[in-house]
Amino acid sequence: MISPAPTPVAQPGRATAATNMLTVGIDVGGTKTSCVVTDADDRLLMHEVEPTHADQLAEQLAALAQRAVGRIAADASGTIAAVGVAVPGRVETNSGRIALAVNLGGRDLDLGPELERALGIPCFVEHDARAAAIWVSAQDNSAADLAYLAIGTGVSTGIVLNGQVLRGANGLAGEVGHVTADPGGALCACGLRGCLEVGAAGPHIARMARAAVASGRPTTLPAEPTTADVFRAAAAGDALATELAQDVAERLARAIRALVLTLGVNHIVIGGGVAAAGEALLGPVLAAIDAERAASPLVDAAFREATVELLSPQAEAGARGAAHIARERVSIQQQKGVATR
Repeated sequence: MISPAPTPVAQPGRATAATNMLTVGIDVGGTKTSCVVTDADDRLLMHEVEPTHADQLAEQLAALAQRAVGRIAADASGTIAAVGVAVPGRVETNSGRIALAVNLGGRDLDLGPELERALGIPCFVEHDARAAAIWVSAQDNSAADLAYLAIGTGVSTGIVLNGQVLRGANGLAGEVGHVTADPGGALCACGLRGCLEVGAAGPHIARMARAAVASGRPTTLPAEPTTADVFRAAAAGDALATELAQDVAERLARAIRALVLTLGVNHIVIGGGVAAAGEALLGPVLAAIDAERAASPLVDAAFREATVELLSPQAEAGARGAAHIARERVSIQQQKGVATR
């Protein structure tokens, strides 16, 4: 499991040139929302996590950002110049509008403008996996071509090619979670059946585990297993949990193969809440990729210089990426001498 370059926590009450311009970064997930404040050197000043309230999203995020502004002001650590928000769905980065966020209820929302009105400072919105990919790429100058595969409540990918984030003409580049993995599979929140998300996202892993336990097969899993239970039991040698983990790993390996072959990326980072499984997830994924490489000279050639790694969810790549994006966009506007939106 990889960790990006260390970013020491800045000490409250010690304002320096590096902390004069601070930014808030918020990562909205299907179940939890993370909020960070970072300075111009990407040092972490604040970190907070709370459950996501999708039905009151703008109000929740405004309250989170306002608390961050208040805490930073009380600590005299600097001035918060902008807020960045990482959110799933189709994101219009110029307008701050989100749509088709199926794991947040699917409603359209003018999130950026609403937050700006509530907070009185610039607010920038980006797709969650893209924000994470931008941040991971910024930590490693050699990672100009990478795919960040986020696996949590949903599954999506942030793609960086030649140092540039890929959004696509339709704004949906990277939504691999809704590519069909099993045509006869379970119904997905997007309306189709058998999407990759249905077989690999955290809630669906738990759902499959509950069904397997209910079937009466011998297992050490509890009656209501979580995703973490599945991977812990698999690491301990539980046969049923190992079978479930292997199925997830094979699905992810096929998705990674598709990313490597279609995009030519040589750096794949698996992140999101499911990445907390660590080696219990990464080991089977790498084994499945190795099996494909052994069966196909083409796949072997594609992966010869590729790396597949895990990023701990504790890195908060989405929130850190959102803060990074806000900082970059404000800096560019200041350099151009134009007013922020």
